[in-house]
Amino acid sequence: MNWKNLLKVLSISLALVVVMLGGLAFWGLSKLPSAFEIKQSLTPPALKKADAGAHGKPEGTTEASAANKDESPAVISDEAVPSEAPAKSNVTANTTKVLLEDFTDTRKPLVEGCRNLAQASESHFMRDPESASAKYFFESLAQEQKDPLVETAAPILRYIFRAPGMQSVVEMVMKAEETKDLGMLKKAEFYYEIYRAGDFLKGHKDDMDVILQKTYNMHHLAKAVAQKPELAKDAATLGFCEQMEKNVNDSGTYNADQAASEMMKFLSDSGIDPKSIDYDPNYRSKVKLNLSNSQVSINDTWVVKLFARDIEKAHKDPAAKN
Repeated sequence: MNWKNLLKVLSISLALVVVMLGGLAFWGLSKLPSAFEIKQSLTPPALKKADAGAHGKPEGTTEASAANKDESPAVISDEAVPSEAPAKSNVTANTTKVLLEDFTDTRKPLVEGCRNLAQASESHFMRDPESASAKYFFESLAQEQKDPLVETAAPILRYIFRAPGMQSVVEMVMKAEETKDLGMLKKAEFYYEIYRAGDFLKGHKDDMDVILQKTYNMHHLAKAVAQKPELAKDAATLGFCEQMEKNVNDSGTYNADQAASEMMKFLSDSGIDPKSIDYDPNYRSKVKLNLSNSQVSINDTWVVKLFARDIEKAHKDPAAKN
């Protein structure tokens, strides 16, 4: 899967759910992509070829000749499938698992970043200071032992995917290749569920801001531990982390100024310069929902900015792999 398509998976919650803000008539229902078309855009070409060849070898075609024809492979052998196909298949499996078993599962907490805090120093997330990796993001979340830097960036996506209607949206996209229903009735049902999710999120922008504000501090706590691994052995650090985790998972009043002061004190006591981990005590989340005739997006959130350089690269070079 090229990483531009992987970013589409990551941003589906940040884009499709706000179509309703301009009304479906803005483009017209017939011009909007169906669940099947969305699923097709997220399927790597190599996997499509493999799927086509899995049905058997056409009569009169040898294995050798089929292996040399990308358009009609008859038998999927080591020679017929690109060496990167298994990895791409794993990427698809990871994203599917995360979407179905994590993001949309309301039984799970929004964040569990403290139990693996000691692993922060081993994180490969943001290895390039200017670029996150969507591939690594989903790969980590699919594991039992999650990278704490990734885990602390995931809560807002879990909140969005657990909005009323989003579970149905995800299921329709994932099952779209089975049904291949391109009819207007199915498309109307699909966008109705998106409308429900978007309507919910539109009325809960303040809740999204609170989650983003809380996880901003928690994410930077993980970055502090990544810089000074010995902090993970400190009971005070773990207690501070658990307090943050509880604040994210529990609703209620939240004083961002007080939380920033507590974070600054922790960094000072730990001998860490806030600038060295890009922590800004004055940061305050302010979600913006944007809609134009070419795109819909949620901007001005620190999580989206993690992937900003990746998205920029994808637009400049659609063929780039990550």
